[in-house]
Amino acid sequence: MRPSSIVRFDRLYLASIAVGLIGNILEWPLTMARLAENPDTAALGSTAAVAAGGMIAIGVVIALLLWFFIAQRGSNVAKWILVVFTVFAIGSLVLGFSTGAVILDAGGIVRLVAVALQTAAVAFLFRPDAAAWFAPAIVDEDI
Repeated sequence: MRPSSIVRFDRLYLASIAVGLIGNILEWPLTMARLAENPDTAALGSTAAVAAGGMIAIGVVIALLLWFFIAQRGSNVAKWILVVFTVFAIGSLVLGFSTGAVILDAGGIVRLVAVALQTAAVAFLFRPDAAAWFAPAIVDEDI
């Protein structure tokens, strides 16, 4: 039986992935416009759109793999990888707001919500009842 903190992590982290995907969908036209404006990527034509979609897909696959190894397997390594990604996401969001790269339009608000959900999810990984989930299994060799 999984601890309640891991169940809450499940819900919040999967919600953050879904909200992040919604944000990518909302920002897709802006992403395509930025790719078309940049001379380096404009020369690629539709290949740039395929690459952008591929990067989003790879990001979702990585997020789901982290979720699987944390929530289903109790991997401490995956937990700390997610912590690093979350710190990077928070820092990136703060930097984006300070430089004006992220604005509080629909996409910016969705990105803020996704990072907040991910941060809350990660916080549940450090609650006392989650500690046992990440503890290595003790194998009784006398059996």
